[in-house]
Parts: sequence; C-alpha cells; structure tokens
Amino acid sequence: RPEQRLALLHEGTGPRVISAFVEIIFDNSDNRLPIDKEEVSLRRVIGAKGQYFLDKKMVTKNDVMNLLESAGFSRSNPYYIVKQKINQMATAPDSQRLKLLREVAGTRVYDERKEESISLMKETEGKREKIDAQQDARDKMEEIERQVRELKSKISAMKEEKEQLSAERQEQIKQRTKLELKAKDLQDELAGNSEQRKRLLKERQKLLEKIEE
Repeated sequence: RPEQRLALLHEGTGPRVISAFVEIIFDNSDNRLPIDKEEVSLRRVIGAKGQYFLDKKMVTKNDVMNLLESAGFSRSNPYYIVKQKINQMATAPDSQRLKLLREVAGTRVYDERKEESISLMKETEGKREKIDAQQDARDKMEEIERQVRELKSKISAMKEEKEQLSAERQEQIKQRTKLELKAKDLQDELAGNSEQRKRLLKERQKLLEKIEE
C-alpha cells in the first residue's frame, strides 16, 4: 500500500522524504541474465508509486520477476531445507521433484511462456481459420457476381438481337405491303386495259413471286 511504503521513508522530525530507492548492480560477465551487458543495474524506487528500472529503463514488476527467474532467482527456490522435510522430499513422486528442480533452475518462467505461446498460437490459428473462411466466402461472392455480370451481358446481347430482328421484320412487312399494293394497282389496270394484259400479267407474276420470297 502507498501509505505503508511512505511510512518506511520517514520517522521522527525533520523534512519528510517522499521517495527513496534501492539499486543492485549484477555482475553479468557469465551472461546469466539474458542481457548482452557485463553489468546490469536493477533499481526499485519507493514512493507514492512503486517503480522498477532496469538499466535506467522503467519496467514492470512482472518483467523483473521473469528476468530474475530466468537467471535462477526464483521466489520459491528452496535455498534451505528443514531437516524433517528431507524424508518427505526423498519419497516425493518424480513429477514433484522435477517441478522442484525446474523452480530451482529458473526454468518455470520458460514453461509459463511456453504455455502462453501455445495459447497464443491456438488463438492465432482460430483467427486464421476465420479469415480463411471469410476469404472463401468473398471468393464465392466474387464468383457469383462474375456470373451475374456475364448473365446480364448475355441478356443485353439477346435484347439487342431481338430489337434488330424486330426492325428487320417490320421492314419486311413494309416492303410486302408495298408490293401487295402495287400488285393490286396492276390488277386494276388489267381490268381496264386489255392490250397490256399480257405484260401486266408477267409483271404481276414477278411481283407475286417476290411476295412469296
């Protein structure tokens, strides 16, 4: 608690101290700490807020604990063993002794990170499957849209062809009507002029043949 930390800084009379710090300099020439430096400084500032600094860079308490555990400084390290517990440890199952050895060696932090990584990988795989499913849906939608565009294009072409055929049909009807009217006029002339009968009959026959075409 902040008030408990502040109570450690001042007792008695005189100016009140609002903060203090403790700093440890580690000899890291053997690279026990996973930092590429021969000396590593770890500082804790005590005040209204507890702060941690690693080589003058602010870090979280969890970062500090993970760093120390990776170097073998575990909070649960059994640096001393009560005498009456020796027999209990000697008869402990292999799994329990293995767990104890991992804590002593500082490998527990790696096991925890491994579990976190596996969990993250599973979560990522689930997201990837969702993305793949969404991509498949988009691909299918694009294929449907492409087919719709092709169908619209075919319908438009058929409509144009129909309009063209309709125009040609109307022109044929128009020409047929003209020929029929001309044939009627020739027939009327045949009735009133016998001298041109043969010629008109031939012309009429030709017109009728064209009409039949």
